[in-house]
Amino acid sequence: MRVDERLRRDGTPVTSPQPARGYSWEPFQPGNLKAMRHGARSERVVGARAQQIREMLVADFPYLASEVFQESVERYCRAEARARLLSDYCMEKAEREGVEKVPPSLWQEASRAESNAMKAAQDCGLDAAGFARVARDLGLARSIGQRLQGPGLDALAADGRKIRQLRGRGA
Repeated sequence: MRVDERLRRDGTPVTSPQPARGYSWEPFQPGNLKAMRHGARSERVVGARAQQIREMLVADFPYLASEVFQESVERYCRAEARARLLSDYCMEKAEREGVEKVPPSLWQEASRAESNAMKAAQDCGLDAAGFARVARDLGLARSIGQRLQGPGLDALAADGRKIRQLRGRGA
């Protein structure tokens, strides 16, 4: 009989009813990912993916490196990491085993994670309306407008004045 490391309530060791079969596996090391499916519930996996997203984000949008955006960026990166992990897992499982093998609850969880990431993206100015709001609030609108392709802000302002004048005349 094999003796487990567990003890009964009375302190006697728990014994297995069958002897060991003669094979064993190397014990899993702390921090292994053997049982992980998608990683969206693992702080370690989400944190690592969030760090990658943060690095890309700050490279593309330098204003997000500011202390003012620290919480919003952290919230967005974690939400986006979780959404990507779930989405990737759903798509891989559907491709490998068929769509019907992906539980509906997992699709719903992925959809909720994507919605959370989109809401967090707005706070960082990563959608058009959020970007315009952040640019206005930070006083970046003029410099950003000059960098955008097409007409600058001055040309757009002039067009706006013309439209308002025409509307005032009833045209």
